Amino acid sequence: MVSIDGLIVILIAIGVGISGQIAYLIIVDQEVVRASKGKIKELQKELKLVKPGEPRFKELYSQIMSENGRVMKQSMKPTFVTFVPFIIVFLVMSSFFSYVPIAQGTSIQSILSGPVNGTLSFTNNCLTLNDSSNLTLVSTNLPQDFPAVLHSSTCTAVLLQNGKTYNTSLSSIIGSTSEKTSYSLGNLSLTLEANPLVIVTLPFSIPLIGNELTWFWTYLIITLITSITLNRIFIHYKLVA
Repeated sequence: MVSIDGLIVILIAIGVGISGQIAYLIIVDQEVVRASKGKIKELQKELKLVKPGEPRFKELYSQIMSENGRVMKQSMKPTFVTFVPFIIVFLVMSSFFSYVPIAQGTSIQSILSGPVNGTLSFTNNCLTLNDSSNLTLVSTNLPQDFPAVLHSSTCTAVLLQNGKTYNTSLSSIIGSTSEKTSYSLGNLSLTLEANPLVIVTLPFSIPLIGNELTWFWTYLIITLITSITLNRIFIHYKLVA
């Protein structure tokens, strides 16, 4: 079942795919493209009858390249109009749909790094790393990754090292959608990572992607499918060259 976030991403992707093809339909001079493509076909037929060493071959080839350039110039026109709006849409979606907001009781990932020999603990067991709220750290064993769970919205990390105490509040992590949020305690760096937001879970696996699609892959695939489908419809009804 598609979540609300997934549905929003899919609808935006469909909208982007449709608007891109409509921009191509309206902005591109279809008659110029149609005429150039027709001329290219004729020139290619003539070219097949000419040997590469003959002077006529170079002349025909130059004409074909010129017509291809004309088609390319027309095809690039929509890009200049849609590029900035599409980039804005992409950036806004990236900020909203990349990662699940960190919440109490949600399993996340943590990374500890730095030349540290001491004990790391969390007040009132507010955060557990690898099911423990008290860790003895040795610099030779760092960096280390641990599964983490935040148990309270009020949380402080405390590092005891060489008789000195360092502490920092982790309260700001609640609701964070940043990929990584880092905190410093002396020489120790504690990084908490939000989980990627899974928009769609497929009943099958896609090579190199898997069966869980993030907003990016969902957006990309749906946009391409929408764009290609609408383009084929336009071609079928001879609305575009």
